[in-house]
Amino acid sequence: MDFRTRLREQIEYVGLLDKEVAAQAGISKHTMDTYVGTRACIPSADVAVRLAKVLGVSVEWLINGEAEEIHESASQSLLHCFSQLNPHDKKVLLEIAKAMCSLSEN
Repeated sequence: MDFRTRLREQIEYVGLLDKEVAAQAGISKHTMDTYVGTRACIPSADVAVRLAKVLGVSVEWLINGEAEEIHESASQSLLHCFSQLNPHDKKVLLEIAKAMCSLSEN
């Protein structure tokens, strides 16, 4: 997966529009289009950092797909979603998370 694809998928995942990400990152919509469009340019380091922060991922993952981390904003989003679940669904989700953790340890 390349930068453009990771950027596009993360924008869709967080549920923002390109222009919203651009505004929050302090870049123009036109500049954003050069990153997500067919030209697929790679941003300067400072812009990549701002985009990663807006999208809740590490800049390393955004640029080269490595060192994926869950940042504070992603953790907060996860906690917010969890807090809105009913008690039964919370229990089910916790069991799934425990199972996933035990699988990753093996």
